[in-house]
Amino acid sequence: MQIGIIKEQKEGEGRVAATPENVRKMVDAGNEVLVEKNAGVGAGFSNDEYVEAGGKLVSHADGWKADLIVKVKEPDPEEYQYFTKGKIVWGFQHLASSKPTVEAMMKAGTTAIGGETIVKDGKLELLAPMSAIAGRRSVIMGAYYLEAQHQGQGILLPGIPGIEAGNVVIFGGGNAATNAAELALGMGCSVVIIELKDERIKELQKKFADQNFRAVKSNEENLAKEIKDADVFISTILIPGSKPPKLVKEYMIKSMKPGSVVVDVAIDQGGTVETIDHPTTIDDPIFVKDGIIHYAVPNQPGAVPRTATMALAKGNIDYLLEIADKGIDQAIMDDDALASGVNIYEGKVTNKGLADSLDVPFTDLKELSVN
Repeated sequence: MQIGIIKEQKEGEGRVAATPENVRKMVDAGNEVLVEKNAGVGAGFSNDEYVEAGGKLVSHADGWKADLIVKVKEPDPEEYQYFTKGKIVWGFQHLASSKPTVEAMMKAGTTAIGGETIVKDGKLELLAPMSAIAGRRSVIMGAYYLEAQHQGQGILLPGIPGIEAGNVVIFGGGNAATNAAELALGMGCSVVIIELKDERIKELQKKFADQNFRAVKSNEENLAKEIKDADVFISTILIPGSKPPKLVKEYMIKSMKPGSVVVDVAIDQGGTVETIDHPTTIDDPIFVKDGIIHYAVPNQPGAVPRTATMALAKGNIDYLLEIADKGIDQAIMDDDALASGVNIYEGKVTNKGLADSLDVPFTDLKELSVN
């Protein structure tokens, strides 16, 4: 199979979807790998390293001629022209926040596999390391933007001896949340996680026992109460494949202390904070509304491209080799985890949450010829 490794177009995005080591594995398996020139430079991988691994350096347009397109993030609008019937696009798609992308893929008959919806053994296997990065980085960014020069409160989030640390409130109790909590607690902060499931609350209480930590039941009353005292509020609510509801209301944000920081980790899918109506970028990451600093970068791991690239490349290589070896149809039939990542198959939306979010027709993958 011809595989294209594409340079990311999103502003501030330094990640690349395959390391030179991955390219060598693909080539050794009998594939032709087209690597867009400078695709890996942002993550510290030179063109020469890809050539030495057996890749062929090409232009952006020529890279898109491959059968299997391997990206980190969803395609940009200027890349819609490359969609064709039967082409497979791999990446963290987050398509619920981009109806034009979905419509372009539907019209062209393209297949889209979203790493963020791949579920293996009940876990979001490929998304987990990116969520870990985003969770930890959210605390770091919160601490940074609390400084006075950024219109923050002018407090040091970790505090110092004799001066207590700040309060970090986290909405959701998943992977991003626990990583954020671990870092914040390690810094000496007080941490509250607001979680819906009672069983998960018990797990979190056990995990962070004997630390300055509380886990509370997720409902509007508790959310409104806890957010008032937050110096940094981090929303991590994600519904794989779907656009989440705006659960964090404007009145809650307005109740926060002036100069507090709100970070929406799930802005990739549209986010849950009512006062965030647009994503920001790594180069221009914040805006201030109602005296509150809003951080809404949809590709946070892109700010640490070396770490993030190695993590995502480690996770995706087996799936990519499986597709290249068997072809997409057989690979989907043989691997339920891979099938869970198919958001669009030859122009038909096969992820129910995505179809419902965008009000487009849904087709069960099992009804198609692949199964």
